[in-house]
Amino acid sequence: MKPDWKTHAIGRHLVDVPENAQLVESWKYGGETLELFPLGSNPHFEEIIASQEIQLKQHVQQSGLPSFVERIGLANGSVTLVSWRRPEGEDGYLFDTYFRAGDRIVRFQHRVRSAKRVKALEFIRRSSERWKEVLPKQVPDGIGFVVGSTIVVDNLLNLESWRLLIQLAGKPDVTFEVSGFVGAADEGLRKRAGGILASMLGMAAGLSQLRNHARPVGPIQADEILVAGNQNGKRNYGFKWEAPGKDYSLAEPNLNVSLQVRESAYATNRESFSSDDEALELWDTVVNSIRLRPGAV
Repeated sequence: MKPDWKTHAIGRHLVDVPENAQLVESWKYGGETLELFPLGSNPHFEEIIASQEIQLKQHVQQSGLPSFVERIGLANGSVTLVSWRRPEGEDGYLFDTYFRAGDRIVRFQHRVRSAKRVKALEFIRRSSERWKEVLPKQVPDGIGFVVGSTIVVDNLLNLESWRLLIQLAGKPDVTFEVSGFVGAADEGLRKRAGGILASMLGMAAGLSQLRNHARPVGPIQADEILVAGNQNGKRNYGFKWEAPGKDYSLAEPNLNVSLQVRESAYATNRESFSSDDEALELWDTVVNSIRLRPGAV
């Protein structure tokens, strides 16, 4: 790994990123968005739960019943607040779960049909036993899905996904994103190349391809399309790498990397790249670093 770079764990994968980059992360587990509370929230855990419970009890169904149904205690002090998901009927629930992972709190909200209530409760009980805290600068090993400074130590097949936005220091005109989700693309990237070049990149005349080929990274099979073009004295970029993934596989999800420099408030490339070589070097370093975390599945 290059000096001044670090390895970042997200989901079940590892990515190398510049040490001084700002990272913006988001995650879904079981198809639902996860919220990682700010560090230091844990001492106020009971206040957070009590406040949310009060709000739910203040809501009333059209039937006149309170929207709040019950509070369920889980392993490690975690809690689920159950309410009716729609004010007009009692045909489904909202499970608002607060997992405790050491000093961290992870919120998980999901809608549950009445007939699936028991199964949903089994899922959150299982999950509450498996959320763990990840120590600062630690790269976790072994089974699990990493969410910031926490990990759910589980191998349960589910619709999990993640997104990592890399905000490069001194390059505010660069949009750089890495993402992954369980599932497979219907077609490989290069088969969709016409649509990508026309609609996603949206560049003007003078567009040229820097690369368009298969680009495996270790055992990960993938395609790569890189284009660049000049417009009004500025060099624009649209880079895309994609591993199509396999259905029902935690080990081989659909993986995507994209980098863009497009028309913006910046009229020159001082806020992006001084040359194609600089852009390609950064791109290759990140793409080549993507790998499944050892033992994650």
